[in-house]
Amino acid sequence: MWTYDPEQLNRDTPEGRKNIVRLIVGDTDETDPQIQDEEILFALDASSDKLYSAAHFVVGAIYSKYARLVNVEIDEAIREDYS
Repeated sequence: MWTYDPEQLNRDTPEGRKNIVRLIVGDTDETDPQIQDEEILFALDASSDKLYSAAHFVVGAIYSKYARLVNVEIDEAIREDYS
Protein backbone atom coordinates (compact mmCIF):
# COMPACT_ATOMS: atom_id res chain seq x y z
CA MET A 1 0.00 0.00 0.00
CA TRP A 2 1.19 3.55 -0.75
CA THR A 3 -0.08 6.51 1.29
CA TYR A 4 1.14 10.02 2.01
CA ASP A 5 -0.51 12.82 3.99
CA PRO A 6 1.45 16.09 4.14
CA GLU A 7 -0.77 17.22 6.99
CA GLN A 8 0.50 14.32 9.11
CA LEU A 9 4.22 15.09 9.33
CA ASN A 10 5.12 14.36 12.94
CA ARG A 11 7.57 12.29 14.94
CA ASP A 12 4.94 11.10 17.42
CA THR A 13 3.18 8.41 15.37
CA PRO A 14 4.30 5.67 12.99
CA GLU A 15 2.16 7.28 10.26
CA GLY A 16 3.78 10.66 10.84
CA ARG A 17 7.30 9.21 10.77
CA LYS A 18 6.46 7.31 7.58
CA ASN A 19 5.26 10.53 5.96
CA ILE A 20 8.46 12.33 6.98
CA VAL A 21 10.64 9.60 5.45
CA ARG A 22 8.54 9.71 2.27
CA LEU A 23 9.00 13.50 2.15
CA ILE A 24 12.78 13.26 2.68
CA VAL A 25 13.21 10.79 -0.19
CA GLY A 26 10.79 12.67 -2.48
CA ASP A 27 8.27 9.86 -2.90
CA THR A 28 5.21 12.09 -2.52
CA ASP A 29 3.56 11.72 -5.94
CA GLU A 30 0.73 9.22 -5.69
CA THR A 31 0.73 8.78 -9.48
CA ASP A 32 4.35 7.57 -9.37
CA PRO A 33 4.86 5.59 -6.15
CA GLN A 34 8.38 4.33 -5.55
CA ILE A 35 8.19 2.33 -2.32
CA GLN A 36 5.43 0.80 -0.22
CA ASP A 37 4.37 1.94 3.26
CA GLU A 38 5.35 -1.42 4.72
CA GLU A 39 8.88 -1.05 3.36
CA ILE A 40 9.24 2.38 4.95
CA LEU A 41 7.90 1.06 8.25
CA PHE A 42 10.45 -1.77 8.05
CA ALA A 43 13.23 0.76 7.44
CA LEU A 44 12.06 2.81 10.43
CA ASP A 45 11.99 -0.28 12.63
CA ALA A 46 15.44 -1.40 11.44
CA SER A 47 16.85 2.07 12.18
CA SER A 48 15.18 2.44 15.61
CA ASP A 49 12.90 5.19 14.24
CA LYS A 50 15.84 7.40 13.19
CA LEU A 51 14.29 9.29 10.29
CA TYR A 52 17.41 10.07 8.25
CA SER A 53 18.79 6.55 8.72
CA ALA A 54 15.48 5.12 7.52
CA ALA A 55 15.46 7.56 4.58
CA HIS A 56 18.97 6.45 3.67
CA PHE A 57 17.80 2.81 3.75
CA VAL A 58 14.81 3.66 1.53
CA VAL A 59 16.91 5.63 -0.98
CA GLY A 60 19.21 2.61 -1.25
CA ALA A 61 16.23 0.37 -1.99
CA ILE A 62 14.92 2.75 -4.66
CA TYR A 63 18.39 3.11 -6.17
CA SER A 64 18.81 -0.66 -6.31
CA LYS A 65 15.45 -1.04 -8.04
CA TYR A 66 16.44 1.30 -10.87
CA ALA A 67 20.07 0.15 -11.07
CA ARG A 68 18.80 -3.20 -12.34
CA LEU A 69 17.23 -1.56 -15.38
CA VAL A 70 19.30 -1.14 -18.51
CA ASN A 71 19.16 0.94 -21.67
CA VAL A 72 17.48 -0.89 -24.55
CA GLU A 73 17.28 0.02 -28.21
CA ILE A 74 15.57 -2.04 -30.91
CA ASP A 75 16.34 -1.15 -34.53
CA GLU A 76 16.62 2.54 -33.59
CA ALA A 77 12.81 2.59 -33.48
CA ILE A 78 12.11 1.77 -29.84
CA ARG A 79 14.28 3.09 -27.07
CA GLU A 80 14.18 2.82 -23.26
CA ASP A 81 16.82 4.95 -21.55
CA TYR A 82 17.21 4.45 -17.79
CA SER A 83 20.59 6.12 -17.41
